[in-house]
Order: sequence, then structure tokens, then C-alpha cells
Amino acid sequence: MPDDFLLAYASFNADNQPFIDCQIGDEIKRRELFGQDLSLEFDFSTKYCTGWVDFDNHCSQVCPDSATVDGKYENCLKCRDRTGFNPAFYNADSVSAQQEKINQNPHFVYLAYFAPGVIKVGISQEERGIRRLLEQGARLALKLETFASALIARQYEAKIARLDGIVETMPIHKKLELIKQPFDRATGEEKLRQKLLEIEQKIGVSFPKSELIPCEDYFHTNNIDLTRAMIMKDQNQLVGRVRSIIGPILITDYDGQLLAYNVKKFIGYQAQTIDGVISIEIPSTQLALF
Repeated sequence: MPDDFLLAYASFNADNQPFIDCQIGDEIKRRELFGQDLSLEFDFSTKYCTGWVDFDNHCSQVCPDSATVDGKYENCLKCRDRTGFNPAFYNADSVSAQQEKINQNPHFVYLAYFAPGVIKVGISQEERGIRRLLEQGARLALKLETFASALIARQYEAKIARLDGIVETMPIHKKLELIKQPFDRATGEEKLRQKLLEIEQKIGVSFPKSELIPCEDYFHTNNIDLTRAMIMKDQNQLVGRVRSIIGPILITDYDGQLLAYNVKKFIGYQAQTIDGVISIEIPSTQLALF
């Protein structure tokens, strides 16, 4: 890792491998994560704009104003306008030219499985492959069907979202809780297939081309007992060897203890690589559970 950088972005690349974008001055450098030894300390006193995305050239750009932002945002207003992307475009009063162009691309509808009884519906651009599913942290998914545009896909998403037992959003605190539940692929497949049959019966549409996506295979969770992971909520350090990444959740091994971080909490903040081992406090309330 660089000595000093702004954490600008975290996602999965075209090969479905996790990465972070580190902004150093006017440059953005991409770093892979699996197996990395992290010893990072973040300055939470000021949050900075992480720039904008040029969808025509498929690249990220730094904020030309080096603007600061409120804690709930990742981008300043100017950079949000430059990007023009709004995943909830269907609730907006107006749609940007950039979003309109994206909406004309093929989109697919998916069911994302997180745990028994927790299934989310969503849509994603076909050209992004399964990256949206990996970003969500779904352990398993069903790709129902690809449609000609986002508007058509959204119509099906909205119908499915009105059914019982399906959600449209999954907050990060819920995802952190759910990763500690043992994952059983056979159970996940059964729950998804059952839900698909229910959907087809209730909305009167069949999805014969539905495809199972084994998202868990990309998270490197083999031989990791996630029930032992301790959720790190308030720390400004990010430490340990990266063992797994489940969507926005980074799992590290710190002296034999598994730690679970919401990596999005660190985006927009300056990081410094610390030489040697950082001493951290493990939440005592969780220690009492083991």
C-alpha cells in the first residue's frame, strides 16, 4: 500500500477480484486486496470528495476542487453532476443525460440471497457481469432474465419487490450481522428456487432462463469460520491480513482473530500506512461471546 493516500473507491474488477482505488495527489492507483497485510490509520476529521466517473471512457477522475463533503456523501455536488448516475432514477424528478444513456443498456433482474429469510431483488447492467452481485455481498444469487433497458427491468423489479419476503435494500449493519450466520449453499439454492416459483405464480410471468450465480466462490471464505468474526464499528484503524471480502465487508486476520470491517466507512478519508504492528482494542462485548 502507498504510505499516504485517500481511499477513493472499493469494488470488484472485470475478473471479479476485489480492489481499492487509492488517490495520491492527482493520480488514482488501483490495489488488489486478497492476501495484503494492512496497517492503516485513517484521519476521520475531514472527509473528501472521491471524484467522479467518466462512463464514456470507463475511468475514475479525481475531484478538480479537492472538495470536502458531509459525512453521508462520497462526492461533492459538482462531481455528482459530472457523473450523473442515480441508481434510484425511477424516483427522481429528472434524469441526467448520463443516466438516460445508461438506462438504454440491457439490464438484468436478480434475486440476491444473504441468509435464510433474507432475499433482495435488484437490477444491474448486463455489461457489468456479476460485479453488482459481488458488491452487494450476496452469498448466492439468481439472475432471472436480461431485458432491453433499465426501465423494463425496473418494472419487473418493482412487481417482485411488492411481494412478501423480498426487500429492495439491505443496510450494511444488517449485512455485518448476517455474515456471522453459517452459510449453506444447498439451503440457499432451495430458498431461491422456492422464491422464484412463488414469484412466477404471483406475478404471472415465468423466467425459464434463470441462472444460479455462486457469489460465495469469489469471496475466499473457504476454511474461515465467520461466526468468530468480530465486527469493528468505531475504529479508525484497518489492520490485519486480508482473508476474505464479502461485498463491502473486509475480513482480516489480526493475530489469529478475525475482524470484520465495513470498508465503505473509510472511503473519502486520508489513510497513512503505519510501520510495524498497530495495537487495537477488540470490542469487549464481543469477546465475552467466545
